Amino acid sequence: MKLPLISDSRLFYTLAFCAVGILYILGSFLDIMDVDAAQYASISRDMQVSGSYLQVYERGEDYLDKPPLLFWFTSLAFSLFGASNLAYRIFPILFTILGAYATFGLGKLYYGARVGKLASLLLVSCQAFFLIHHDVRTDTMLVDSLIFAIWQLALFEERKKMQHLLLGFLGVGLAMLAKGPIGLMVPVLAFSTDFALKRKWSAFFRWQWLVGLLVVCVMIAPMCYGLYQQFDMHPEKVINGGTKKSGLYFYFWSQSFGRLTGQNDFINTSSEPEIQDPFFFVHSFLWSFLPWALLFLPALFLAIREVWKSRFRLLPTQEALTLGGIILPFIALSFSKYKLPHYIYVMFPLVAILTARYAIQIIENPKSALFRWSNGFQVFTCAVLWALALYLGGYAFPVAQWLIIAGLLLALATVVHFLFQPQDSFERLIFPSFFTILGINLLLNAHIYPTLFTYQSGSQMARYARYEAGVDSKRLFAYQAGGDSFYHQSADFYSASHLAGSFNEPKILLEKARAGKIWAYTNKEGLASLEAFVKANPTLRLKVLRSFPRFHISTLNIEFINPATRYTQTQETYLVELKGER
Repeated sequence: MKLPLISDSRLFYTLAFCAVGILYILGSFLDIMDVDAAQYASISRDMQVSGSYLQVYERGEDYLDKPPLLFWFTSLAFSLFGASNLAYRIFPILFTILGAYATFGLGKLYYGARVGKLASLLLVSCQAFFLIHHDVRTDTMLVDSLIFAIWQLALFEERKKMQHLLLGFLGVGLAMLAKGPIGLMVPVLAFSTDFALKRKWSAFFRWQWLVGLLVVCVMIAPMCYGLYQQFDMHPEKVINGGTKKSGLYFYFWSQSFGRLTGQNDFINTSSEPEIQDPFFFVHSFLWSFLPWALLFLPALFLAIREVWKSRFRLLPTQEALTLGGIILPFIALSFSKYKLPHYIYVMFPLVAILTARYAIQIIENPKSALFRWSNGFQVFTCAVLWALALYLGGYAFPVAQWLIIAGLLLALATVVHFLFQPQDSFERLIFPSFFTILGINLLLNAHIYPTLFTYQSGSQMARYARYEAGVDSKRLFAYQAGGDSFYHQSADFYSASHLAGSFNEPKILLEKARAGKIWAYTNKEGLASLEAFVKANPTLRLKVLRSFPRFHISTLNIEFINPATRYTQTQETYLVELKGER
């Protein structure tokens, strides 16, 4: 049966990718979110100012956590365009253009252009990708570098041209500079599965792999040299609470594999309930790959059944790297001692290809039971998402801007049209979900997140201090005494420079006040302790300049979303002025 014309339409895909791109750009003007993204932006600005690219510092202190690729590109963007919300996200978006094209290329290589185009669209329009283009972390560049690497290495397997091998390992090197050895492990697991199921044992021992590893070694050598100089040569340094820290050991083992074994400085098994949840990544996937998650499940089942029916021996014309690159990393991550939803995003380009392959198959046979069931699940997904949009935009955070309301009504009308009057099976299956996710993210990026950022007290305080109160950031400190911990990474970035220091003892802070006027960003308990200390020391003066409600918006909960209980979830923070009188 001939596939409906709409799936071959260049105009449709051009407009669809442009619509997604507009929403990405809209999200790029949002504030940078605490904790990780704001921390990375602040580190990148410090790197730009200091010129220290191989040795990474945070607030002047040694930093040993993430590899430097994001910092390098962000500091370059800040040099070119100035430190801003948009500049922080420019290079991740450019990487995603490459990643989307690579997803198209890999899908086309194995299953034709129709699957490739749809796979690329499913990837960039899933909820995770909307999220990681405003809450930018190292995973954005990791995912795009990985799919580029896998695509080029797959081309090398098909055509045996060295240019594809070199480009493939260039992608591996970028992935490793983005987030460590996982940038090598995912391609290894994907291709090992493919080679094993095809009984291509000789493929494991090609001399060309050594050339590729040499490319990777050259790419990561500057980072390794910086790590060695900063940490391995100085075992006396106190890093992450201990001495004798090897930067190279951390990068090649603790930072990635240490999360699986528990040998990682940042793992606290007693305070992380998700560590004990074996299905953590299952429900993380179900929301993060919306609106296509329920399309992927039968696609995965059929791909596994295909391998099973072949008795685990595939023909040369078949491929299993997508399946191996999904299942094996998913299993490994599920056993990890530390879990966060974005860890599984590395699999999403391959997930998109399997999903697109399945979608095209059932679109070509719209009278099948699989099409009817899958279409029903997509209708259900759309209904749930629009109900959520109604709750968020109508009750939790009421929308007042008519332009946003008009956009939402247009998206909803388009969804209804293609639900009830589709021209073909492609429109019926794909269009309602696609326009639903566009409408949802228009609401999120244009209204919900701008509202949420009013509760990110660090950025709110820093802007007020810098542009209204005339505070010198070199005399601005963070002070906390008990209570719920609050983050000040965003305060670092939105100040003229990072905060002058962070203390939990009022005596230290007030000694600085005697040497001249200072300011402190503090919480409720901190304010109370400062007031008590000032009362006992008549030569000191304290003035509250402004209060700022705080909520950690990257960890939303039902109580905060509900306006009736929101006040129970927020804490007050304050900007205070302190000075001593002689």
